[in-house]
Amino acid sequence: MNRRVLTFVALAVSMLYGVLVGVADDRSVIAPVGGVVVALCWVAVGMFGRDPGEGRERRRVR
Repeated sequence: MNRRVLTFVALAVSMLYGVLVGVADDRSVIAPVGGVVVALCWVAVGMFGRDPGEGRERRRVR
């Protein structure tokens, strides 16, 4: 998947999480669960994100 799209989604989730934690009354559940979700979003950017022109165009050097 395109790295820019994944980065935008991860940034949006991070910002929503920050706003939610800021306005929530009970943070005992929201903080750890949201932190895990945000971390997984950024891990997905690193693992599944592809820059344009990367991947299939590579040729093996023999």
